[in-house]
Amino acid sequence: MKCENNFCIYQVNDKCILDKVSIDSLGMCAECIYPDIDKKILNQAKSQLLKDYQKIKL
Repeated sequence: MKCENNFCIYQVNDKCILDKVSIDSLGMCAECIYPDIDKKILNQAKSQLLKDYQKIKL
């Protein structure tokens, strides 16, 4: 099954590796699991992306 959620641990090469999924009332996958990302690494990535985005907007 095609999957566009790059953050889900079950998504590999734009496909869901699960044999079966459940869809919740909002149309989202109920099996989706997000990996834990170290807060320091996450904050660094967010900060860098924000800087890059602000450069584009100028």
